[in-house]
Amino acid sequence: MRSTPRVTTTLATFLFVSQAPVAEFAKNPARTRELVHQTADRLGPDGVADAVAEVAYEYGKHPETAAAHMRACLLAVKSTDFRTFVPAARLAVSR
Repeated sequence: MRSTPRVTTTLATFLFVSQAPVAEFAKNPARTRELVHQTADRLGPDGVADAVAEVAYEYGKHPETAAAHMRACLLAVKSTDFRTFVPAARLAVSR
């Protein structure tokens, strides 16, 4: 299943804040998945908001490198096969 742009961006954001150098994940889909999952686990339930805040900080502090790093993260996520599971539709229950 292809992910939506929002899911791709969120996964790339987790990869961005993993602090891993691009060379570590650029051509290694297994490492990309591993870094995304580790970062999501580390950040916990509010991880997306925390990751977005960290990305915003990096763009403000280091715009010359942040944009290139995010492009590499997006490219790595797009070329990695992430399985996105969508729950089955629930049937209405009448009482």
